[in-house]
Amino acid sequence: MLGILLAVDDGLLQVVPGQEASRTIEGPRMTGVDYRGDLGIAVAPDGGAWVHDGDGWTQSWEGDASFGRVAPDGALLVGTYSAQLFRSDDRGASWQEVEGLQNVVKHRKMVAPAGHKQAYIAGVLFPKDGMLIGIAGGGTWYTRDEGGSWLQRSDGLDHMLHALEGHPEQADRLFATADTGIYRSDDGGYSWVQSLGGLDRSWGGSIAVLPGTPDVLLLAVARHAPGEEGALFRSPNGGVTWARIMLEGEAVGAPSESDRGAGSGDEWPRIPCVTRVWDSEDMAFAAAGDRVWASHDTGRNWMPLASGLPPANAIAAAL
Repeated sequence: MLGILLAVDDGLLQVVPGQEASRTIEGPRMTGVDYRGDLGIAVAPDGGAWVHDGDGWTQSWEGDASFGRVAPDGALLVGTYSAQLFRSDDRGASWQEVEGLQNVVKHRKMVAPAGHKQAYIAGVLFPKDGMLIGIAGGGTWYTRDEGGSWLQRSDGLDHMLHALEGHPEQADRLFATADTGIYRSDDGGYSWVQSLGGLDRSWGGSIAVLPGTPDVLLLAVARHAPGEEGALFRSPNGGVTWARIMLEGEAVGAPSESDRGAGSGDEWPRIPCVTRVWDSEDMAFAAAGDRVWASHDTGRNWMPLASGLPPANAIAAAL
């Protein structure tokens, strides 16, 4: 068991309940981490991608990584800030570029997000019979022939995407966060509906989807770009309504310029991160302020697991 993985500004941290946090990758600013089964991936904009295949983390790919994911079929995916997508089917030993995506970016009108030179890969999902690519500044695009042809699927969606998340059991139920909040699609990305009921801010971050009838959603959201004044929200009905999550325990401390990890129990200077255990219907984890929290009841109640940690850019559970 690796425990909880935190992508932070100076590497990758491993948090095992009851033990001191350990740094498993040192140096680069990590912005993404994902884990499924026995395979993990972590990415850094200035360092590339690291893969965990049972024997520690190894740098497997070099480049300007914007996104990394372990696909349901065990493939590894890396997206870049130059809007390329690479895939490995041999656990990171070799990589191949997904063809045709560069033509989409080149010939379609896309707007570079603030602070970036061009649109970039924000996420990848797998609706029925194909693959959906999220492009920050370009919306979502679908291919059913491994990149031979692409169809835009962005009706109703803010093109300034931040993250994509799929439903663990229903392939065509998709979620996206963007500058203007969270969006849901029930038709594989053809159409999207914005969900803001009960939210007091709209800069969307990470999402955790806990399947049920109805689904429970956990959402990290901020008041200002790029993720300032953050909070956590929970929807018990698949995104129809939202309520603020108050994490249990005493407040971490009062926010100050000298302590960027501080917070008030439900409000933090920097947006929190949230994730689910990939094969669990009710277990979730959050990184907020300088702590990691766990919930075993779909986000109703939370307990602290570790404290004194640097703010996280992304979180994954490897249990």
